[in-house]
Amino acid sequence: MSAQPESNGCWRFARAVSVLLHPFAVFVALALLAALRLDPASLARTAVGIGIAVAIVWGFVLQRRRAGHWQTVDASRRQERPLLYLLALAVAGGYWWWMGGRASATSTGSLAAVAMLCAAGIANRWIKLSLHMASLAFAGVALLPLWRDAGVVALMLLPLLGWARLRMARHTLAEVVGGVVLGLVFGAVPLVLH
Repeated sequence: MSAQPESNGCWRFARAVSVLLHPFAVFVALALLAALRLDPASLARTAVGIGIAVAIVWGFVLQRRRAGHWQTVDASRRQERPLLYLLALAVAGGYWWWMGGRASATSTGSLAAVAMLCAAGIANRWIKLSLHMASLAFAGVALLPLWRDAGVVALMLLPLLGWARLRMARHTLAEVVGGVVLGLVFGAVPLVLH
């Protein structure tokens, strides 16, 4: 896919949608809402843990981009993603431990997110699944039993985000659809297990 001109108004809108619905923002919102609904006493601990996790991964992303190792902050090329997956898995494991491991009210959801990252990392050999789409689909399904309206809104935003990822030429249609399927499947894991 060829990149769209950044001066184009549609491209700028697509970029704004991609930033607002970035996996970091989606997982921060999901973690905080899940803590609020499942274990309000853990809200401060959740905020600190997810904040540190995002800061670590975001620092790595910025370092890779500024050093010229990555084309974009989205790790847009498939070969840029293995290190990102390894770091994200390590950070997610640390977050799970920080939250109390298996004793945490959000343990199953955290482990489902880790499993989703593992699956995306394995699939990366063949296809660069959209983590934007996967995270929003995951959050939408995971939120349904916690706060139905928020889950429905997240799922309804999927077509807009898919358009944005395609418009910015960050993914192909197969990568966008594959990301949605990945997120829906792993987002349903906590529902099936409870």
